[in-house]
Amino acid sequence: MKPAEHPLVTLLPEPVRVDLVAHVTRVSHPAGAVILAEGTLSTDVFLILDGTVEIVRGGEVLATLEAGSFFGELGAQDAGPGYAMARNATVRAVTAVELGVLEEEAFTAVFRSVPEFRDAIHATSDRQG
Repeated sequence: MKPAEHPLVTLLPEPVRVDLVAHVTRVSHPAGAVILAEGTLSTDVFLILDGTVEIVRGGEVLATLEAGSFFGELGAQDAGPGYAMARNATVRAVTAVELGVLEEEAFTAVFRSVPEFRDAIHATSDRQG
């Protein structure tokens, strides 16, 4: 799928969606690759465009996410300018994956200005705990 077709992005009003998509960088990872390692510092948010990842904490698989899902939102929230939070889990590609990477600044601007986007982030974060 294209970044503009991701379910989280389709929640946005047209002008905000166009601006956000302009800030998305596409990256690919092969099956087995570690995308984020638990304990590392990062503030990017990742949209899963194709493929499957697993979320692992302390060696235990907590969740499996597929295209249309996202991860990394906790590291982008409330860090403040110039700060990064340590990632609370490792994210590993189960299959080859295509991701849309959104930097903290673009994520935060939309997170603060679009209530539907913020609600969707909170709802998912609450489920993934």
